Amino acid sequence: MPTTRISESDYRVLQALSMQTGKRHQEIIHEALSTYQREALLDGINAGYAKLKADQSEWAIEKRERQLWEHTLADGTDE
Repeated sequence: MPTTRISESDYRVLQALSMQTGKRHQEIIHEALSTYQREALLDGINAGYAKLKADQSEWAIEKRERQLWEHTLADGTDE
């Protein structure tokens, strides 16, 4: 199993969280990394949309495409 060094202050936080939640250190670290990964993904998506919106012609294309997809929801099918 790999090991990673952390600062004393982070270790104290980890211990406190373990005491508060009853979870093992590994579980807490796993949850924290999963949350961080999700946030990083969303930050990337948000940055991409910000870049897209900054380009008026590309944003207009995006909006037109969204309008086309909205019409598919009203095509009378149940799916």
